[in-house]
Amino acid sequence: MPARVQHKRKGVANFYSPGNNNVECDRTGFKMKVNMCRLEWNGFFVRRESWEPRQPQDLLRGFPDRQQPDVSRPGTGDVFLEPNSVKPDDL
Repeated sequence: MPARVQHKRKGVANFYSPGNNNVECDRTGFKMKVNMCRLEWNGFFVRRESWEPRQPQDLLRGFPDRQQPDVSRPGTGDVFLEPNSVKPDDL
């Protein structure tokens, strides 16, 4: 039985261009030329179709939230009434 021969498929990056080397897209894994890719904010080198801008929410800065109330007083102790200490006339 003859051995199978693997033929390399021709792709978008299978040509010579001086100073334009082949790279692999970090997101999709496609083989591309350098001039067909862009660098993202997180350091990924991706093809132009896969490039995404940085989210504006990433650049927001939070501010401290003051949790304490403006006025605080110590709590009073519980007051218990004796049995029959409240008469109907007191209500």
